[in-house]
Amino acid sequence: MVSAPFSSESSDPLFDFQLTVIKEESASYLSLMPGPTLPEAARRYLEEYLQQTRKYRNIGTDDQIRFSLYQPVMNSEAGRRSLYMRLRRKFAKERLPQAATIGVTKACQCRCAHCSADYHMASANKNLSDAQLQQAVKEAVELGVTNIILLGGEPLLRRGLESIIEAVDDRAQAVMFTNGEYLTAGRCRSLVAAGLSGVFVSLDSPEAGEHDALRKRPGLFHKLAEGIANAKEAGLAVAVSSYLTTERVQDGVFERTMELAREWQANEVTFFDAIPVGRMSSDCCTFLDMPTRRMIDSLTRAYRARPEYPAVTPQSILTSEIGSSFCFAANTQFYLSSTGDMCPCDFTPLTIGRYPDESIDTLWKRMIATPQYRRRSKVCRMQDPEFRRATIERIPADAALPYPIEAL
Repeated sequence: MVSAPFSSESSDPLFDFQLTVIKEESASYLSLMPGPTLPEAARRYLEEYLQQTRKYRNIGTDDQIRFSLYQPVMNSEAGRRSLYMRLRRKFAKERLPQAATIGVTKACQCRCAHCSADYHMASANKNLSDAQLQQAVKEAVELGVTNIILLGGEPLLRRGLESIIEAVDDRAQAVMFTNGEYLTAGRCRSLVAAGLSGVFVSLDSPEAGEHDALRKRPGLFHKLAEGIANAKEAGLAVAVSSYLTTERVQDGVFERTMELAREWQANEVTFFDAIPVGRMSSDCCTFLDMPTRRMIDSLTRAYRARPEYPAVTPQSILTSEIGSSFCFAANTQFYLSSTGDMCPCDFTPLTIGRYPDESIDTLWKRMIATPQYRRRSKVCRMQDPEFRRATIERIPADAALPYPIEAL
């Protein structure tokens, strides 16, 4: 990975802290070693945050402290910088993205029934070049991003993928979502050499036949299982990624996915809410109801208490009425499509403009100034009926997607 100076950040008093790993018999955890100019309020905030992290399972290897693939290894330069950016959001009141999800290709060998990227893959525009995507990554990190998440289509179909990963310097980590088919042993080693930190492998069903049918790709289930083993062998952290509807929760998909992920020795399982967009755009019955969200919360607590299972991160208990967070779109995250459209997130068919016609910084600042995204939302906007009526349902039926926010 590229080494980068931290001169502009090191002059900020909020950057003046160091972390140390405390090792105990049962676990290791991070502790704060404050610098002489770290403001007292910031010091207390960091101490409280680090105290909270002790409740989470460490999925890092060797001496790494890591709680999720959605965050960098905490005792790394990227992890320290992620805490610094947290302080800037809290105390300097800066609206800065933590994550950039970046599409690297429209190509995909699957035709998933629930694909949210369908309209991006159908775009008549060309994919950005390797050089353009490398520059976009650099601009995102400069803006404050500490987590670069690479998407497709299927990212492993991008020939220049490793060169894009190499553009992520030590101030951020790079992870990737993949359907797993092309996670060969050699490709996994190449990804690690380029600097990739982990992979999310998509699993639509814990049953092989159903998974392959949903993805319209015979044999995919067994190939992704082999791919997970290859990724683990190469040193990549691995998360299994799936999605939930009320029906799927009632059918035990949560529990069966957790069991399979345990057998595969995955580090984490992440469950997205099924969102009406892309090939599911007219299927609003997929919205999770409140009893189902409470069931997901209960299951999450139960599995987090069982150390033999992977860590688990469901969207439902973060960005919903019972959640502990806010809608990430245009708050701590943005999405850049493989053809250059900047969107609030990869589930939102709205665009603020195109890269590289304008810089990442310019597009981000315009997006967070729009009426739709000027303020944070407690719940996922794409699951909010009021937001959908005011935006998504106003998009003309024959319009090309993503649709310009300014035209609403």
